[in-house]
Amino acid sequence: MLVPKGLRAGSVTRDSIDLVLHLFRDYGWLRSRKRGRSVDARGEPIPWFTYPAVDFIKQLDLRDLTVFEYGSGFSTLFWAKRAKRVVSIETEKEWLEEIGRLVPSNVELIFSSRAVESYAGQITRHGQFDIIVIDGTGDSRLPCCRLAPNYLAPRGFIVLDNSDLWLESAAALRNSNLIQADFTGPAPLNGHWHTTSVFFSRQYAVQPLEGHQPHISPAQPAKPWPGA
Repeated sequence: MLVPKGLRAGSVTRDSIDLVLHLFRDYGWLRSRKRGRSVDARGEPIPWFTYPAVDFIKQLDLRDLTVFEYGSGFSTLFWAKRAKRVVSIETEKEWLEEIGRLVPSNVELIFSSRAVESYAGQITRHGQFDIIVIDGTGDSRLPCCRLAPNYLAPRGFIVLDNSDLWLESAAALRNSNLIQADFTGPAPLNGHWHTTSVFFSRQYAVQPLEGHQPHISPAQPAKPWPGA
């Protein structure tokens, strides 16, 4: 092993093991792989976003907010637990039925064909939303990104997953006068890094839970320093 000058091989090895343990244990990556579902360390459903993006969203107070999802899944359960109302669009009927058995009453699941115009246009029937998630069919990403800003409430944001692979889609959102923030890192189930991007309205005004932000990462062993 090539050890940077000033570091001992033993400390590098221990730190490397700690990094893996934080990912496997504290973020629940190993539990996700075993279950074949996107969950955190406690087995609670989370979106199939990068962990940095999930960390960001978890610290927000979403209790009075509405969510529209292109693509349902364990993310739907995640949003349902935190938000006032969730509308989720899905093209796979068997998957929709499986998720439908798990969702609470504040979720509306809608089956859609894969036809791009019909799928992307589902949002036009429901008014504005505080949060719009674009993580559905591949050929619909760009049409969804072009349409979604018209239905975003002034204080909210749009999430585009796998934005590093959908550059034109990311550009469409960014060029709609939204502010782009990229969250790159590991994600549940995956053995590689990718990017989840959040596009904020210029009037973004979602407040943090517990009155402070950021919240501590599950892999941060220290507590906030007093007076800092």
